[in-house]
Amino acid sequence: MSRQNELNSYIERIQQRLRLREWVRGAAIFTGTAFVTTVALVLLLNRFAFPATGVTGARVALFFALAAAAALGIALPIVRLTRERAVHKAEAANPELEQRLTTFYEKQREGGDPFLELLARDTLSFTQHAGPKMLVEDQRLFALGGAGAACLIVLVWMIAAGPGYLGYGASLLWTGPPRNARPYYAIAVTPGNVAVRRNSDQLITAQITGMQPARTQLYARYQSAHRWEQVAMQAQPYTGGTANYQFVLAGLPENVEYYVATGPLESQHYTLRVLDLPSVKEIHLTYHYPKWTGMKPGTQDHSGDLRAIEGTDAEIEFTMDRPLRNGQLALDDGQSIHLTGGDGNQYRGTVHMEKDGAYHVAALDAGQPVRLS
Repeated sequence: MSRQNELNSYIERIQQRLRLREWVRGAAIFTGTAFVTTVALVLLLNRFAFPATGVTGARVALFFALAAAAALGIALPIVRLTRERAVHKAEAANPELEQRLTTFYEKQREGGDPFLELLARDTLSFTQHAGPKMLVEDQRLFALGGAGAACLIVLVWMIAAGPGYLGYGASLLWTGPPRNARPYYAIAVTPGNVAVRRNSDQLITAQITGMQPARTQLYARYQSAHRWEQVAMQAQPYTGGTANYQFVLAGLPENVEYYVATGPLESQHYTLRVLDLPSVKEIHLTYHYPKWTGMKPGTQDHSGDLRAIEGTDAEIEFTMDRPLRNGQLALDDGQSIHLTGGDGNQYRGTVHMEKDGAYHVAALDAGQPVRLS
């Protein structure tokens, strides 16, 4: 092999070593950017309780940050690392070459120099102690690779199993919301969209997960009003990682739109539809006791509470102040009993008493029960 080929091989090894450094450094920049940007975006999103639009915008920002890191940290340095640049790097790292390598590279590119072989031999005598590893030490490669690997490992851990809002936010950014998983921050409001009797009271409750706010506000806007009314909800005991609040809207005269807000969280909007429905004037009870008791049927007026032996059939007769359509008895176990009758605004239903419980009179409106008692 001629001295020129040996020196060209040396330049090629220098270029490969520098290219390896750029790849390793670029990978570290890429993974570091991914980790730092993810943490920064999660911290920002957490301040606003991870809104859907904010998460979408954060994903776009993360994409552009990674694209910039790949372009500026990997692609551009690799493209710029030509043989000429590798020669200049070698000269800068080894001053004893005294521009011999640069001169050889330029003369070879021009061609036709009869002294090129002599120049190559002279230059090689100075490269014995200026190998590629002297230019880019192994320790530097290991440090860059270790830093990049550490960022990648921590990021993958955060996405897969990270605790608290950091893990939730990282997973949300990279993989999207898990199926059938509850949001980290959420407000569950009851009763939601319901119909109620005019001038009745309605209890509004809010269960907040992920935080324990100092204040929770109920916003209500009546049908005839243009402005929202704001009131602080009453805090209830903190149970099972859930903050509980409630407020009673009293004597509802008309439809009300409402929602609950606390800190950055805001529930969806709901509507209480106010209906003109009949009310109960009188209640008459007839108990049909089990046959084994030998007891005759008993009656009771002016009381809706049922007290009897297990197995008793309690026939309840209601007198309403106006005709009732689609009336029913709603039991606390989810069962409903259709009311019959109608003559003289009197309706009746029978409850088979097997256990303690509660009931109320309701009317169906658009398939939804509306409580009357």
